[in-house]
Amino acid sequence: MRKDADLVILLRRAGWALLALAATLVLLAGCAPAGSSDRRDDTIVIALQSSPTSLDPRLATDAISSRVIDLIFNGLFRSGQTGQLEKDLAETFELADETTYLFKLRQGVFFHNGEELTAPDVKFTIESVLDPKTGSRKRAAFRNVESIEVLGKYRLRIRLKQPQASFLETLKIGIVPAGYASEKEEDFSSHPVGTGPFKLLEWHKGSHLKLVRHNRYFRQPPPVKWIVCKIVPETSTRLLELRKGSVDFLENDVPPEAVRSFSADARFKVVTAPSSTYKYIGFNLEHPILSKLSVRQAIAYAIDRKAIIDHLLLGQAVPATGLLAPGNPFYEPNVKRYEHDPQKAVSLLDDAGLFPDPKSHIRLTLTFKTSKDERANQIAQIIQEQLRAVGIAIKIISLEWATFYSDILSGNFEMYSLTWVGVSDPDFFYDIFNSNSFPPNGQNRGHYRNPLIDRLTDEGRRELNFERRFAIYSQVQKTIAHDLPYLSLWHPMNVAIMTRRLEGFTLYPAGDFKSFEHVRLANAE
Repeated sequence: MRKDADLVILLRRAGWALLALAATLVLLAGCAPAGSSDRRDDTIVIALQSSPTSLDPRLATDAISSRVIDLIFNGLFRSGQTGQLEKDLAETFELADETTYLFKLRQGVFFHNGEELTAPDVKFTIESVLDPKTGSRKRAAFRNVESIEVLGKYRLRIRLKQPQASFLETLKIGIVPAGYASEKEEDFSSHPVGTGPFKLLEWHKGSHLKLVRHNRYFRQPPPVKWIVCKIVPETSTRLLELRKGSVDFLENDVPPEAVRSFSADARFKVVTAPSSTYKYIGFNLEHPILSKLSVRQAIAYAIDRKAIIDHLLLGQAVPATGLLAPGNPFYEPNVKRYEHDPQKAVSLLDDAGLFPDPKSHIRLTLTFKTSKDERANQIAQIIQEQLRAVGIAIKIISLEWATFYSDILSGNFEMYSLTWVGVSDPDFFYDIFNSNSFPPNGQNRGHYRNPLIDRLTDEGRRELNFERRFAIYSQVQKTIAHDLPYLSLWHPMNVAIMTRRLEGFTLYPAGDFKSFEHVRLANAE
């Protein structure tokens, strides 16, 4: 009972905005129906939490950028509706031997500028990712490429230095037109040209993006002519705009109480599904205090993740034991877990020589960076209170998304919280935990070093046999869970709320926007 009472106090301190939001939803439930504003029947308006950081598929790593890129670009492969890998621009492929791949591209695929997609475009895209001058944070994923040979207008051969089980996954990267991308260079990020179902017409950063149907799209031109991506950072404002009809669709970062409210409103559709998204706390392992395993373990024991999921997220997430979600074929459940145990946390801090100040009772002070998103700040405030209970003072630094993300990429943090979206193949462990993946070569932002993980992630990407590969990544997951370079929080449910006029939308495990190439408007001609 005491535990629940304490949590109620924390929620009251962190979540007054929830009460205001709930009240607003009730007041507006009977207001003008969705779609009542002056809206075109050939336009879908999507509310985004933040502006994309880049629309160059070679550079973008954040979720918002990746979702917009889904509408503009195609890769040789893509993720299907259940997360399975399927061919996209690749018509056929053949594994000639363990390190040699032969590809035949689809013919009659055109970029938005009218140029036809050919094998040299694929060669250019991969080689530009590998070029240090490009500054691609995806470079580590392609470092195993030995050579790329154009065998004809639509054929190419890629040789690897050694076997790589996840290589086809890396080929989901959007293909760019060689000539145009070379001419634009840095400007390509703001003026992207792809082969996707929509092309970018205008981008007013911080305000909106406008995309128009690609009428020469190789599958079938989308039913809808226009998509407007409206940047609305505040959660409550996004919900109000959806209620008023000035927005048609929003996905994720939706308060659970709003899900309940919109589910009860016949004017809207709410779609939920399990996700492969992973919410975590990252540590700077070069920090003199956070470099101590006992301190990271103390933080893990001090945070009551289950209570946050049950009471703040209203059960719309499952506790995470590591990077991979339970539905992943490589998921290892038998790892070290950190159930809420404040006394264990205190004991570990004592063992680390971090004793409480006699007056303040504080043992140490750390900074915790987050974006200005309302829910992210509510979670940060609850974590702040839970850590204070064991003597750890947390200073929350809430930043605009672009600044926050730039700090994380540059390693300018002590602790932070973010999500990885669309994790499918376990080779991703190499990119975020191998010591060869320190930025800018990869995304090991906390500078985690472990020779065992280096060896295992090297072996795992070379191993083609599933059983042996599973054994390797089982050990990887157990080691990471013990070492805590990340503190696993939860896997949130994917949630999409839309007006009834949208038909045909399907949720993808990574929250992709791919299905917008099929979405129709019920009142469109």
